[in-house]
Amino acid sequence: MKDKFLALKLLQQKMYDSSLAYPIISEKTGYSKRQLIRLSESLYSSANMETLCRHANAGKEPVNKALHDEIQFLIDLKKPYPSITISQFRDIFFEDILNNPAMSNIIHQYHLKPRSLSWFRNLFIQQGWKSPESRKPLRRDGRAAHPLRDPAPQRGMLIQIDGTPFDWMGNGEYWTLHLAVDDATTEPLAGCFMPTERQLGYCYVMNNILTKYGIPMSLYSDKHTIFRSSKEGCLTQFGLMMDDLGIEMIFASTPQAKGRIERYNGTVQRRLPNDIIRFGIKDYDTLNRWFDTFYLPYIRQKFAFLPKDPHDAFVPLDGYDIDSVFTLRYERIIKNDSFSLNGIYYSLIDEKGEIIHILNDTPVNIRINVFNNQMYVLRYGKKYPVKIVRDRRKKISDIADNQKDLHEILNHLHSHK
Repeated sequence: MKDKFLALKLLQQKMYDSSLAYPIISEKTGYSKRQLIRLSESLYSSANMETLCRHANAGKEPVNKALHDEIQFLIDLKKPYPSITISQFRDIFFEDILNNPAMSNIIHQYHLKPRSLSWFRNLFIQQGWKSPESRKPLRRDGRAAHPLRDPAPQRGMLIQIDGTPFDWMGNGEYWTLHLAVDDATTEPLAGCFMPTERQLGYCYVMNNILTKYGIPMSLYSDKHTIFRSSKEGCLTQFGLMMDDLGIEMIFASTPQAKGRIERYNGTVQRRLPNDIIRFGIKDYDTLNRWFDTFYLPYIRQKFAFLPKDPHDAFVPLDGYDIDSVFTLRYERIIKNDSFSLNGIYYSLIDEKGEIIHILNDTPVNIRINVFNNQMYVLRYGKKYPVKIVRDRRKKISDIADNQKDLHEILNHLHSHK
């Protein structure tokens, strides 16, 4: 720590003691030689040691001190957000207030000014507000416990994909965000909210990526059964869809291995609930549309960075039939011109709706669109529609309270014989 009073005393002695050199004074006081020369010049212009030691702004109010009105405005601005990081609160203040032309009267009325992040940090401390963000401790040698690997050089080379359940609406109801993040830029590419982690959510995510950007080279995920089959050498339904597109599936053994999307999940969990309040989102249908059209570009602008290689690795979708890609695939055997799936018997039909005759024991490939559940049979490259001919599923007995109900049940049974 620098000692100005001691430096001035030693500089005074130096006038009479030539052995007292600048390096000696610098070592004792913490001042550099250049600073000591400036102090010695001030000694010639003023003989009052007390005046020299006192700072010029001592006893004065700071020019940028916040007035009571400004502090109260920020306290009121914080009320809707009980759990918010310092950085996000500052972002809201700048985006919704200072940079909003409609708020010019409010800015003038409350004497609002641009404030630094450290200023807001002090405000949080003074008001007793707690930031939910916490950093994991470093190791004793100062390095992170899980050092980051270098990101992929190109966008589209590696897409990290994951699902995270959270109470996004703050109503005690947990929904899962299916999220895809580009490894090269950390930009979120697509997201979808569903009540639980499910294959359909990841299909929506990949469909958005394919239509907006093209086909990525690889996907990096955990070992969830949606992505990896328990049977050696077999692909899951989702894996078959990705295989059709030539996308390589890579599996992480630990959450730390896919650290980029894990950290992004944390960022979204801290920020999104406050932005849901901020933008007045009331339900998950609205959230899904708003998240894709507004929020992804919004947070992409804040957190994404440029890749090492400016050339994308995404491949255009030319020639691919997306509706055929996102299908569930089954193989069945024809018996008496029909096949069964989940207790329901189907038959292939032609353009006129007539059942097509097929030899017994003929294998057929069944496809079911994951988005609209439309079923068809794929034979020799042609899609054949199907119709239900019999339903053998076990079901709760029908209840007939009167003759009319009984008549309707009998008609239903007769039509499905």
